[in-house]
Amino acid sequence: MHSSLPIWEIHSAIVDQLRTGNRLVLVAPTGSGKTTQVPQMVLDAGLAGDKKIIVLQPRRVAARTVAARVAWERKGKLGDEVGYQIRFDDHTSLGTRICFVTEGILLRWLQENRNLPDIGMILFDEFHERNLLSDVALALVKHLQGTQRPDLKMVVMSATLDAEPVADYLSTDKQPCPILISEGQSFPVEVRYLISHDERPITDQAAEAVEAIVNSGEPGDILVFMPGVGEIHSTINASRSVRTNERLAFIPLHGELQPEEQDLAFAPNPLRKVVVSTNVAETSVTIDGIRHVVDSGIARIARYDSERGIGTLGIEEISRASADQRKGRAGRTAPGTCHRLWTESGHLNRPERNTPEIQRSDLAEVVLLLHSLHIRKAAAFDWLDKPDAQAVERAENLLRMLGALDESTGELTDIGHRMRRLPMHPRYSRMLVEAAKLGSVRSAGLCAALVSGRDLLQRLRREDKHISEARELFEASQESDFFTLMRAYQFAKKNNFGIETCRRYGINAQSARQVEQTYDQILQIAEQQKLLKPDEQSDDTALLRCIMAGFIDQLCIRRDSGSLECDLTEGRHGTLMRESVVQNAPLFVTASIREVPSRGSENLTLLGLASAVKREWIEQMFPQHIKVQVEHLFDRTHKRVAAVKLIRFCDLVMAHEHQRDLDPTASGRSLADAYRKDYFELPLFNHELKQFIARVNLVCAVLPELEFPPFDEKAITDCLSRAFAGMSLVKEAQATHLKEEFSRHLAREQLGWLDELAPLTISWPDDRKLKLQYPEEATTKGGDPIAPELQVKLHECFALKEQPLICEGKLPVRLWLCAPDGKRIESTLNWPTFKTTSYPKLKSTLQQKYPRVNWL
Repeated sequence: MHSSLPIWEIHSAIVDQLRTGNRLVLVAPTGSGKTTQVPQMVLDAGLAGDKKIIVLQPRRVAARTVAARVAWERKGKLGDEVGYQIRFDDHTSLGTRICFVTEGILLRWLQENRNLPDIGMILFDEFHERNLLSDVALALVKHLQGTQRPDLKMVVMSATLDAEPVADYLSTDKQPCPILISEGQSFPVEVRYLISHDERPITDQAAEAVEAIVNSGEPGDILVFMPGVGEIHSTINASRSVRTNERLAFIPLHGELQPEEQDLAFAPNPLRKVVVSTNVAETSVTIDGIRHVVDSGIARIARYDSERGIGTLGIEEISRASADQRKGRAGRTAPGTCHRLWTESGHLNRPERNTPEIQRSDLAEVVLLLHSLHIRKAAAFDWLDKPDAQAVERAENLLRMLGALDESTGELTDIGHRMRRLPMHPRYSRMLVEAAKLGSVRSAGLCAALVSGRDLLQRLRREDKHISEARELFEASQESDFFTLMRAYQFAKKNNFGIETCRRYGINAQSARQVEQTYDQILQIAEQQKLLKPDEQSDDTALLRCIMAGFIDQLCIRRDSGSLECDLTEGRHGTLMRESVVQNAPLFVTASIREVPSRGSENLTLLGLASAVKREWIEQMFPQHIKVQVEHLFDRTHKRVAAVKLIRFCDLVMAHEHQRDLDPTASGRSLADAYRKDYFELPLFNHELKQFIARVNLVCAVLPELEFPPFDEKAITDCLSRAFAGMSLVKEAQATHLKEEFSRHLAREQLGWLDELAPLTISWPDDRKLKLQYPEEATTKGGDPIAPELQVKLHECFALKEQPLICEGKLPVRLWLCAPDGKRIESTLNWPTFKTTSYPKLKSTLQQKYPRVNWL
């Protein structure tokens, strides 16, 4: 142990808090020793009794290297007293007391034995990263501790955590959760920003910063942060060409390297080290000797659009908290420098903290886990930060689509229980469950490995003619793009993943090597779960069915044989990628939906990794999602109704069959709907009928107590439907008299009242009957009734004693007063007032213009 590390200053406080309570939040800066020392403190203090101390690490590299460091400090062999367990790699034994694990391992243990009987304490390290699985693990351990295991102790540790919200989450009414803060001992780090924004590639800027540090004469190793593997290699290549006065050791560090390759970053080196890393070096693992940090300020962040079910992996600016964490790596053992490749003003515009992963992730795997623990309502679960309800709903919908959840009860089905035992995304576990039935586990496992990492084949550009020709070697089948990938992988393997050979054929050699590792891991799981049969003889059809099982929610139907445009469920649509071999299949599933910018205003949704499927396979495997319905559709070209049997997968029409017999009611409804959409004209839907509708609606507005049924959109369509019942042709509908059917909308007595309440004409003092004009809209937007109009010559109104009224005297008729030649002058809703106030002002003008009229 290193008792000189800053964390030892609060050693007694940590031990005292955990002796009297069972929860603690511990904040200690980078390099203070919390990750390596706290597990040893609690072990030596006997706080876990004879049970294990589990330290959760968000990254596999960290779990492995920190375990090795602690085992070395305790002068033991890795795997004895101190060990680690990560996916497919278990370095523990019966005597292991401190075990560093990734969150997925702990969650697997919770599934197998919910009480964790052999664990006495769980330390959540680097919790500020807000990893999705760490949030789930924290919630489940909190629940376990509050119910069956009050003796279980838990510590949440972080370098930059905003401690209060976590402490509040872990507090109870009886016992608040304490917070301990270690000030730590970090040496000063001088931060240097760009003076102005630099347009050059970030990799070239980093290489220039490395050159400046080395040539300044300042001692110490250099740590460069880059977002991904591609940028790491580009930075190393660019840095090799800079002019420095000493030789340098350029060392990449990322999660995809072999363990022995990762260890090079931590091992002593006679040359000055330049470690170029992803944000795996941001936390947990301290690389001795680092005095300078070059920070690109960006990271690759996975986000999930839960509204459309599309995942994106984009490069984004890191938060200010992450930038501080990275800076801290330079002040671990001596004063250092941090070169930020952005401006100081730009720093202030960055978000303060990282978005919790639970709010930007595909939650399908987590929701399956919760259901396996009988937590059916993931959205109502006790989260530290609640996930987006839409993301939870989409995850549950996917699990239902895959057949993992019962449609009515929400319980795990037999398929769901089998999927739960396979530690991978539900899509791939569903593929393997189906493969076990069809004897295709090896080939389905390879397909899962091919899509769970980075792209194996580079996207072709127009100038890549030689690669395009070479790739034709792999395109032996038009049934699935997976077959192409499988042949490319086999080619890479046969050539020992040689970088140059693979590059000539457009294969990413590193991805191919990764596929082999993942494939071996998947086969290990399959063997453990007894899915593999020794005499497996897979055929193409079986494999296509397995792929379909995992991606059935991404079923696509081509709009027509000459088009790459496709429809998907939920009203989505996309374009099949041109390089796909599946150019002829009308039905296929896509394993890749990517959104890319396009020239138009909308982004383009590209469908990749396609596999042809057959309708009968879907009907056999997913009958619960198939709906067969006869629908009557209007044919605009032939102006008629056709009856079509539609076979739908969810809301996606997979097939249709024309029917000879029509349902009279449904065909009438179809004609009515077509008319309402303006697909044809109805000469007998004339002025008289429109006035009838307007009169009814006006009575409804003025006299609601009479309960006249209004003519809304639905009522009009219903009347038309009844009038057209049994018809299929537009010309039949156009010859149909409609008044009678519309009259039936009212009761017989209401029809009689209508002429009284909203008459077609009103009597004039000279015994004429004058026609009223009712507006089509009965009310204003504010809900006030709109009066009918009567056009009348002004001088013919002199005998009128009062304003004409309708609707039992509640609504005045609007009089449009006209000159003798019929031109409108003005309207009024109150003739007596108009006659005494407005008419005298008009009289002289009217007398001059129309002298023959006797103006009063």
